[in-house]
Amino acid sequence: MLRIGICDDDTIVLEALAKEVEVWAKEKQETYSVELFPTAEAFLFAWEGQRDMDVLLLDIEMPGMDGMELARSLRKKGEHISIIFVTGNSEYALEGYDLEAISYVVKPVRRERLWLALDRAREREENREALLVAVSAGEMERVYLSEICFLESQGHQTILRKKDGTSISCKVNMQQLEQELGEKGEAFFRPHRSYLIHLGFVEKITKKEVRMEGGALIPIARGKWEALSQAYLKYFRRKYQKDFETEIGK
Repeated sequence: MLRIGICDDDTIVLEALAKEVEVWAKEKQETYSVELFPTAEAFLFAWEGQRDMDVLLLDIEMPGMDGMELARSLRKKGEHISIIFVTGNSEYALEGYDLEAISYVVKPVRRERLWLALDRAREREENREALLVAVSAGEMERVYLSEICFLESQGHQTILRKKDGTSISCKVNMQQLEQELGEKGEAFFRPHRSYLIHLGFVEKITKKEVRMEGGALIPIARGKWEALSQAYLKYFRRKYQKDFETEIGK
């Protein structure tokens, strides 16, 4: 299900965009939910509490915190929500793309332009693999694989260390998470019984330890160095081959 937020200080625009999202979802046979916010502050308050939206249709010129300020705040926190700017002022377009916006839709909104932006946002979400982890009794949290730097086993729980420096305590053991991550590809490797690392965040490998982005040093167990080096080379060969094929196909 695609979870969509719409933020605009004009209630007429809010309702019109919500209706347009409904029509788009019906046409594309997409299950969705939508939540409306009259101010950037209202969205930020809701986001800090749940962080459960995939796409944000965002006006720029609003009283108080404007759309650009909100987008900068989200990106500064490392959030990857797909942002589609919907505004009557085209002069912000360049800055909007600097904030990794999916698209920039100028008011009055044309259906084909908005639908194209929503298509791109849906495609982006489909390509972002995630791991659903238990963080406490009855509570689950979704963590994108691209955000996990490494996992550390501590007693009966596992700590997920994210690339932004934050961490999540998970009530699942390392073996189970290793199996789940292994089913999603070859990005993760276990150099030591207490650690599972994302090869994409490795900065340096020595005979005894791995230095990750952010400076964390992960020990390498005896007999693991060669397998780790091979996995690392294989990962990047595949990654660069995919990037090359994507570039050629443009």
